[in-house]
Amino acid sequence: MNDLFDTTIVATDTDVAIGAAGGIENQIGLSELDHALADWARRHGASPLVAHAFALAHWAVTQGHSCLPLDAIPTALMPVQQQRELKDALSASPLVGVAGHSRPLIIDHARIYLHRYYSYESRLAARLRSLMATPPTAVDTQWLRPGQGLFAAEPQCPGATHWQAVAAFVALRHRFSVISGGPGTGKTYTIVRLLRILIETASANRQPPPRVALAAPTGKAAARMVDSVRDGLDEMTTDPYFDPDLLQHIPQSARTLHRLLGLTGTTTRPRFHADNPLPADVIIVDEASMVDLPMMAKLADAVADDARLILLGDRYQLAAVESGSVLAEICVRAGINRFTPPQRQAAGELIAEDEQPGALALSDHVVTLQTSRRFNAASTIGRLAAAVNAGATASAHELLDGGHADLVYHRAANTPAMARLMDAQAEHYAELMQATDPILALAKLSRQCILTAVRNGPAGSHTLNTGITERLAQRYNFNTANRWYHGRPVMVTRNDYRAGLYNGDIGIVLYNAAHELRVWFNNEDGLRAFLPSTLPAHDTVYAMTIHKSQGSEFDRVVLVLPDYDVPVLTRELLYTGLTRARRQLTIHAAPDTLNKTITQRLTRHSALAQRLTQDSSPEQA
Repeated sequence: MNDLFDTTIVATDTDVAIGAAGGIENQIGLSELDHALADWARRHGASPLVAHAFALAHWAVTQGHSCLPLDAIPTALMPVQQQRELKDALSASPLVGVAGHSRPLIIDHARIYLHRYYSYESRLAARLRSLMATPPTAVDTQWLRPGQGLFAAEPQCPGATHWQAVAAFVALRHRFSVISGGPGTGKTYTIVRLLRILIETASANRQPPPRVALAAPTGKAAARMVDSVRDGLDEMTTDPYFDPDLLQHIPQSARTLHRLLGLTGTTTRPRFHADNPLPADVIIVDEASMVDLPMMAKLADAVADDARLILLGDRYQLAAVESGSVLAEICVRAGINRFTPPQRQAAGELIAEDEQPGALALSDHVVTLQTSRRFNAASTIGRLAAAVNAGATASAHELLDGGHADLVYHRAANTPAMARLMDAQAEHYAELMQATDPILALAKLSRQCILTAVRNGPAGSHTLNTGITERLAQRYNFNTANRWYHGRPVMVTRNDYRAGLYNGDIGIVLYNAAHELRVWFNNEDGLRAFLPSTLPAHDTVYAMTIHKSQGSEFDRVVLVLPDYDVPVLTRELLYTGLTRARRQLTIHAAPDTLNKTITQRLTRHSALAQRLTQDSSPEQA
């Protein structure tokens, strides 16, 4: 049984990776991989009904769930009569176990799991509960008080809670913390000041400075994190009490989580794990909403018992493309700044609002920042984001139809509308055809992008990329059959650990001084040139899906929602896409499509939130 079990779990991770790479335009229907796992179960003694359950559990993971509740099985995948018989069939099968058993399929509280994902979920919950159970550290709040220490007072809201200072207090007090906030709410601003306190405190106590690791899910998110940290440090150096020697103890680079953990792609086991923890005292992960369940479980395992794990992210953003919605589950369960009475007492005057206290220990570890510096009260994009989050379709349409300079609305995304969009965007991207400096060309790419909800179809990124390429080919007389042309922007779609290129990295094809085409990337390793033939899987990227845009920001965003119905149109998708824009947002979408998107929520089946707030023992895998 153990040999069969090991074979199954290794195949599962590979299959899920392939399934996710195929796109996130989920449809009801079992794939060839789902059927292959059912065939495996049949060959090893499963009844037809139990084999069907294996296929359903795998299908659920490819749809982003960590499990599948028995009462949530789509009738299109299993008839109602078979669903009534399923629980008894699972209980009788030697391939199915309950919590604490090592079987390929696990049933727990009427939810079915592939064993590996049950293990990830239960291990992550247990590890986070262990970190949260560490007795809190006493915090001197003197230097956290707005206007008296490191945090500036809020001139527009005197006497209100300065949630950035509270976030620093929470991260200083606990081994595990989450700082959630939308664009411009000051997550990095808070972290830079937190690190200064930790380093100066260590120096005052004649202790070595903490070892700090900065990380993010993707290379571009890591690069943005470093830029934000550097900006925060530059701002803080104006403080006459700032010690410049402190800078040497704050990392000037960030790594992808793959690199941080030592994942090479040849195995699912990282170099750093529970028996060989990360050599870091403070681990800070940005864009944590993008981190899937398997990666978050591996990260938590690798955190030393005496280290701090701090997650930064936007609780309202899309979840990871792969399984799980870890950050959102933690934040939803914790509530919004619902601290317990002991925590409120320890914070003292830092918390001004007389809000209803929470009862969950988890709530003491999660802070939601409230004020955006980028999207202030006058920002149309910020007000639209708030309306979308609230599900307020009328308010959203009022803003879209208001004639605002930073918000342009086109009420269709049909074929004629997309043709006009491709004409206009070809004019914009024509400048890349004349570029000679890769740094300037990459900077131009970072200023504007077309974001789509889907990859395929008339309003999909593939169609837009093809159409813009054809228009540029006509103008500059190159053959579209040859994918490699000067000025072509590309996005890596599969990790290449040896090359140091990761899913989501963006490059530009330009001739070098010897008139040889090279593909240039400027990521965590600096500016590098690659032969086109050495690139891992990649796509042309005049347009990208909203999922692919996570971790990025652009001055101008053109957001396209298809006129046809697709399951991915959710409130979280729209919010994520529109908040990629810093200065101007253009939306192409039919009014009915917008209404549906704003009212439809992303649902992912998981028991992580319950496990985080209950006393249960994890299964070791």
